[in-house]
Order: sequence, then C-alpha cells, then structure tokens
Amino acid sequence: MNEIIKVLSYTREHRRKVYYAIILATLSVFISIAPYYLVHVLIREFMTGSAVSVSVIAMLSGAVLFCLIGKSVLYFSAMKYSHQAAFDTLYGMRNSLADKMARLPMGDITNQGSGSFKQIFVDLIEEMELIIAHIIPEGISNTLVPLTVIVFLFFIDWRMALLTLAMIPIVMLVFFLMMRGRITKMDRYLKATQNMSENIVEFIGGMEVIKIFNQTESSFARYATSVREYKNFILDWSRDAWPYLAAFYVLLPCTIIFLVPCGGLFMMAGSLDIAGYILCILLALSLGTPLLRLTEFGNTFHMIIMKSRIIDNILTREELPLVESNLSPARFDIGYNQVSFAYEDEKVLKEVSFTAAANTVTALVGKSGSGKTTIARLLLRFWDNREGEITIGGINIKELSFSTLMDSISYVSQDVHLFNIPVMDNIRMGKPDATDDEVITVAKIAQCHDFIMEMDQQYQTGIGTVGNKLSGGQKQRLSIARALLKDAPIIVLDEATAFTDPENEDLIQGALNGLLLGKTVLVIAHRLSTITEADNIILMDGGAIAAQGTHDDLLDRSPIYHKMWDAHMESMTWNISVKEEEND
Repeated sequence: MNEIIKVLSYTREHRRKVYYAIILATLSVFISIAPYYLVHVLIREFMTGSAVSVSVIAMLSGAVLFCLIGKSVLYFSAMKYSHQAAFDTLYGMRNSLADKMARLPMGDITNQGSGSFKQIFVDLIEEMELIIAHIIPEGISNTLVPLTVIVFLFFIDWRMALLTLAMIPIVMLVFFLMMRGRITKMDRYLKATQNMSENIVEFIGGMEVIKIFNQTESSFARYATSVREYKNFILDWSRDAWPYLAAFYVLLPCTIIFLVPCGGLFMMAGSLDIAGYILCILLALSLGTPLLRLTEFGNTFHMIIMKSRIIDNILTREELPLVESNLSPARFDIGYNQVSFAYEDEKVLKEVSFTAAANTVTALVGKSGSGKTTIARLLLRFWDNREGEITIGGINIKELSFSTLMDSISYVSQDVHLFNIPVMDNIRMGKPDATDDEVITVAKIAQCHDFIMEMDQQYQTGIGTVGNKLSGGQKQRLSIARALLKDAPIIVLDEATAFTDPENEDLIQGALNGLLLGKTVLVIAHRLSTITEADNIILMDGGAIAAQGTHDDLLDRSPIYHKMWDAHMESMTWNISVKEEEND
C-alpha cells in the first residue's frame, strides 16, 4: 500500500483526472449490473399472470441496451482520464528521476551502470502506467461494486448472501495451493532470467572474438543451455501451477454453485419467494466479471510493487550536498589532507595526504585497485569523502558551488562518451560559445583534424551512437580536444592516452605537454614512460601512498616503483620472433 501511495504522490498535479476516472469506472460497473436487475423485472412481469405489453418489453429492452452502451461510454471515458493522468504522471516521474540523477553523486551513477538506468527510465516507469491507468480506477470500482451487491443481497436474504460468498474459502484454498513455494520459485525465475540475459549479451557482444577464435560452438552452447534451463524451469512451474490456476478461474465466478440448490430448498420451504430467488441468482451472476478483473490485477500487482521499489530506491537516495557559494579560488593548487574513503564497507583510500602545486604536473601510479582513480574522482566530487579534506587554493571543495568546481576542472576519462551529434558539436561541449575556428584549432592540437577531414561531411559528420563510427583512439583524441577547448585551470587526465594508437601517442603527448603549461595537472598514468617528466609522482599501494617524488628519486628509493619501471621497459621491447625453416 505504501508503494501505491508513493506512486499516487506523483499524480498530485493530475489528481482530478484520477478522481474522474474512479467515479466514471465505478458508474460503469454499476450500470453493467443494472441489466441483471432489469431482466429480473421483466421475469417478474411475466410471473404476475397478466399479459405483458409489447411496450413494456420494448422499454425494458431499450433500458438494457442503454445500460450496455452507457457502460462502454463510461468505461472509455474513465480510461481516457486515467491514461491522460498516467502518461502525464510518467512524464513527471521521468523528469523527477532526471533531476534526482543530476543531484546524485556521479560515482553512484557510474557504479550502477547506464543499462540499469535505461531499464528504470524506459521499462520500470512505463509499468507504473498499469497502476495509475488501470489498477487504481478499475481496482477500486471492481471492489466497491461487488461489496455493494453483497450488502444488497444481505437486505434481500442473509442466507442467500452467505451462500454467494460460500465459494470464496474454496477459491482461497486453491489459490494458496497454487502460490506455495512462490518466493523460492520467483528467486529461481529471476536468476534464470538474469543468466539467460547475460549469456545472450555475451554471445552477441562478443561475436567478433568468438568467431576469430573459433569458439562459436562452445559459446553458443552456454547460450543455448541457459535458454533451455529457463524454458524447462518455466514449463515445470507452469505444469505445477496450471491445474490450480484453471480451477481458480473456473470456481471464482461460480457464485451460484451453492445458491441455486439451497435457494431452491428455501423456496420450496416457503421462506423465500420466487422473485427474490431469481433476483439473488441474477445479482450473484453479475459478480463474476468484477471478481475476475480484480484477479487479473492481483496477478501483476506484486511484481509491479517490487519494481516500484527500485524506482523509489533511486528517488530516495542521499543526494550530493551542494552549497550556494560565491567563493572562487584565487590560486589552483590541490591539497589532500588525511583523506580516507570507502565503497560501502571496503576502504579504498587510507589517510592520503599530498599537495599538487599550481602549474605543476602530479602523476598517480600504482597497481590496479590501488586507489588512483578514486583520488581523481573525489576531486570531481563523484563521491564525498567522509574523512579528511580536499582543497583547491586552500578552499574545501565542499564549500565551492558545484558550477564553480566544474568550471575549474577539465576531466579526460579513459571511458569516453560521445553523443550522436556532429563532430563539431561534440568538441564544442567543452565550451558551448566557442567559434568554429576555436574548435578546429584544438582539434588540430589534439591530432583530430586529419581524420575528421577524411569523413564524409568533415566537422558536420554524425559519429553514431556513443561514437561507434570511430576507433577507440579517435574517440580518445576527441575527448582531449573537448577538454582543451574548455581551458580550465586544473586538468585531470585519467589514463587519457590509454586508447591512442602508437604512431600518434608521441604527437598527442607533445601537444598535451605544451598546452598543460601554466595549469595544475593531475594525471593517472598506466604507461610510466609518459610521466617521467612529471614534477611529482605519487606511488599508490593498497589505498595508501607508498612513496612520492620525481622519477629519478623513486627509481633510487622505491623498490616497488623500480620493479614497475623494469616491467614497463620490458613490455616496450616485446616482439614476435619468427624462426625461418632451413631449406633442405
């Protein structure tokens, strides 16, 4: 019920339409029962013994027709209002979710993944339409009307009312037999679905590698096995549930199964007249459709509630605390003072302290998982550190407005995201008011210009969804051009040359070295050869600073760094040797 109330809270701007839908749907169900009463009136006319005129038959038949048409008109009017309210509400929910994402820590969003948010935005919110457009108006109307009919039956004859309800305990027993073990089965169902989905994505996404290494048979076998396991589980569950489900749907509308024989005995005993007997039977028959409609909603209600909790989990998450501040750094040195950070219970940074002086290059190196990227992302407030302090120009970054912080930093990530818009507009995102000449200038510096000019429409060429028309190195260079155009005083390079091709890496590195003069640079390095000229190299190990200094200092003082350097140099000399066979 709490989930329904939460979903309803989004309809507050359209609540009047929801009320109209409930009223019209309720009237529709009431009118759908009226023909049963009119048939009773007609039968009673024939039972009086006097001749029934054609006009009476025509009038009652017209009334039945009017009720049937009125039921349809009222129902469609109710659905019109409920669907208008539903889709307006879904629009509002998606806007609320987008606004919420803008206020969430960026780390929470990247950790959850774009696929998960796509499912929430498109699929899960769409399913809330069933609650607003159908379950609320139809559920309320199909509950109120049967209750009213039952109360009316009690006024006619309390025994007949109880006989009408006598099937409910039997139906509930069948229902509980059908639902036994449902939690366990649902858990197995979700796991089977997830396993099948993962294997499908792996098979399709890795098709190139699968074919190259001739693994089609083994990979397809895993995919086929997961689909088969899903099919077998669904079939087994269905075989177990279908007999009970069939019995449930057969028995539920059989409200007259006890009413007809017992009512006949009451009539023979003289405690019930034939008119009351017929009226009770007709009213009991009218309950079948509303009860079946309620059951249809009940089958999907639990699943929708589970999905609504996923949406609510996003909307109730703790937001990144932001301040409205006029503070602006006068200088751009970066300070980390006893900074610790944990992802849930896993501590990934332990009392990290260092200073990245203004107009210098500070490099972060270390094994994967040592905390390098976390240090950089804390500066960008992907998350907020709970312990210690991060400053820019001596000001705690939490005291700066978010716009001031973002204006101060250009960030080039190893995970490049480009939009399905022209190349020119993708680069211009770094500075929306930049001229075409400014964009072309930074593109040349980032070694993008030549490959852009080879495209069909040059700078106006669309690059496809997430830049899928470009190579990894080309996308990386475009992201560098975007950051260069922004021209922020602090630059964070997170493995910025990870995907550049070898023939262009030296050119890009040279361009970066020239453009980074006069800026505070924090670089996360994978290739140690790219940061040998850095002013300060910080070696991370297990979330803590193991050593820091220049390249030469660390070679002399740090066995860990020396070992990393030797391994790097050895990898640069790797080659493939081919032994020529001697001719006989």
